[in-house]
Amino acid sequence: MKTKVRLLSVFMVVLLSILACQFPNSTPSPDSSLMQTQTALSMTLTAMNNIPPTATHIALPAVTHIAQPTATQIAQPTATQHTLIVPTSTGGAGGLTDQQIQDKINSSNILIYEDMAGYQAYIRYVSKAIASIGGNHVYVGDAMGTFMNKLNSDTNWDLIIVASEYRDAISGDYWTTLKKQVDKGVALIAEVWYLDQISDGRITPLLNECGVEVQGNWNRSYGFNQLDFGMYWVVPDSPVFNTPNQVDQFSYSIQDAWIGDAGDFLQTTFLSSAKILASHSNGHTTDKGLITSCLDGRVIFQTFSSHDYPMDGMVSLWQNYIMYTLTNHFQAAH
Repeated sequence: MKTKVRLLSVFMVVLLSILACQFPNSTPSPDSSLMQTQTALSMTLTAMNNIPPTATHIALPAVTHIAQPTATQIAQPTATQHTLIVPTSTGGAGGLTDQQIQDKINSSNILIYEDMAGYQAYIRYVSKAIASIGGNHVYVGDAMGTFMNKLNSDTNWDLIIVASEYRDAISGDYWTTLKKQVDKGVALIAEVWYLDQISDGRITPLLNECGVEVQGNWNRSYGFNQLDFGMYWVVPDSPVFNTPNQVDQFSYSIQDAWIGDAGDFLQTTFLSSAKILASHSNGHTTDKGLITSCLDGRVIFQTFSSHDYPMDGMVSLWQNYIMYTLTNHFQAAH
């Protein structure tokens, strides 16, 4: 830019000199036209010298959008649908083969009391579990009178299920009658979380025969920690946890578990042959029992509420209870 202005200035000086030479040496009167030309040229030079420099546009770097990391969702374990598998191994030492036991189960008589039947908002876990197991099922729901009539009938029961989860109505004479059935060799599965309230009543002879007693009550308060209500499989290789379904131990209860009485802890008595299969304390095989087997595996006490734990696991566990107690019932009767 400065070079162009300088050349133009030289050109203008030369032009003025040429014009000056065309006039005489006498002093003329001012030529207005020449003066106007000079003035115009002078103003042009001044304006050109004062031309501001052209602004240079500096391109800014484009803004790069940095993607924010998205929150990672913690994957919840997927439920595994368990399918009952007909055993194929052979029995030993004169016992029934597994296929023979399966055949007997398919023709067995099973009496089922489940008081959750009266509460439509809840899935009936026992009913769901036994649907895939063979046999003649007599399901009385929560009809207590019908249940007692069936207990006293002439039917030769192979298994009796008492799922007294919602109410504590199964007490007194029911346990006297149930013990008579057990003494005849009938298998029994009892879900009963209120043993601490009735253990000094008519259930006492059955508990004594089983070789267990109530150790203490289990209570759940508002704002509880789910991990405080887990349990351990202290006999992990028991068929109760492996046949026909593989069932992982319950390391926590569900978030909306019932508040208040959560169940009871059982302990074995002196010289007892009962087995605590699941305990609230890791490695404890004689106390803090929540799933207890006795009388050569024909009887199982579950002293917590099924609906306090994941449905798939509980339904599979109930299927295992049924197969386990029936198997031991038929082996003992052989």
